[in-house]
Amino acid sequence: MIKKYDYQEGYCKKLGHFLTFAYCRHAQHNLPCDKVLDCWFQCFPVEKFITENYSSDEQKRIFAPPKAKVLSLTEILEQAQQRIRENKNK
Repeated sequence: MIKKYDYQEGYCKKLGHFLTFAYCRHAQHNLPCDKVLDCWFQCFPVEKFITENYSSDEQKRIFAPPKAKVLSLTEILEQAQQRIRENKNK
């Protein structure tokens, strides 16, 4: 059951405060945060949870190295510009 641990709270190393596992489970476009193993290993068998609930392709996406900040910002700007163009054409 994928929601089994959703109400457990743990400390988020990225954000610097406590969150529920439900938040972490959806942090990357409905996939768990890439730090999920680091933050939750003491609370429950998180590695087993990931293996049982996510395909190997999903696991590759979860644990893929993060994009460079400049690349991420460039993508966000391009998406915003595209939305502006689409709204002007309506």
